[in-house]
Amino acid sequence: MGSVKVFVEKADDGTYWGTTQNLPGVVSAYGDTLEELKKNIKVAVDDYIETAVELEEDWVDEVLPIQGYEFKMNIESFFYLVPQVKITAIARRAKINPSLMRQYATGRATVSEERLKLIQGTIHDLGKELQSVTF
Repeated sequence: MGSVKVFVEKADDGTYWGTTQNLPGVVSAYGDTLEELKKNIKVAVDDYIETAVELEEDWVDEVLPIQGYEFKMNIESFFYLVPQVKITAIARRAKINPSLMRQYATGRATVSEERLKLIQGTIHDLGKELQSVTF
């Protein structure tokens, strides 16, 4: 099988949720941080596989050994929840093609974890700049 694919979303309360995409059935977990989610989803998948082995599920041999995890992020909700942040402005600031950034924001393209960190860092930097403004 190779890697377990996990789709990650961030809820309105800041909680990260992840669900597996390529295992028979669905395994999900959450965490207050992305790192906590990663740890929790790995534990949940291990428990799921262990139970499947004990129950002698016929699909277990097809997914073992698991060689890693691939986390896919969702930035659609960010741009939806904060429409004041302009997609094109963030793209230019992050040196990302604005058309590609719009595809990320609408879900037509999947953003990698590395690219997501770049976008997140760009947004955080903008937030710091805005906080430094005084009138």
